[in-house]
Amino acid sequence: MGMEDFGGRQDVKSEINVTPLVDVCLVLLIIFMVVTPMLQKGRPVLLPQTDNPGKKPESQSEVLVSVQLDKAVFIDTKWFPDKEFLAKMKELGERASSKDILIKADSRLTYGDVRNVMKMVKEGGFEKVALITEKKGQE
Repeated sequence: MGMEDFGGRQDVKSEINVTPLVDVCLVLLIIFMVVTPMLQKGRPVLLPQTDNPGKKPESQSEVLVSVQLDKAVFIDTKWFPDKEFLAKMKELGERASSKDILIKADSRLTYGDVRNVMKMVKEGGFEKVALITEKKGQE
């Protein structure tokens, strides 16, 4: 047996095949593009936890109101003092009272704090108000 029996070794290519890497990267990119809009919208708050939070499909006819621990109230990501918030709710209510209001309140707030925000939303003329919670055990 001479060296000529192992003669196929010179034909081995030493280049890296990047096709599987590109495939994996594209799949990850698509996953992140799909998941990112489903992450928390509005201001980040510590949501109250429940055993079975209601699943609500996201629609274009909703307004997200966030209430932070310091009682600051936001519509989407814009801060409004209490009097301006009430005026904004009335303005929105006159234009589109059929929209749903989703309240995302910090779990460390008192019942009265959240109730005041809900009262202002109702005074704005909105009928459908919901509180956002998250499933127990989620981080």
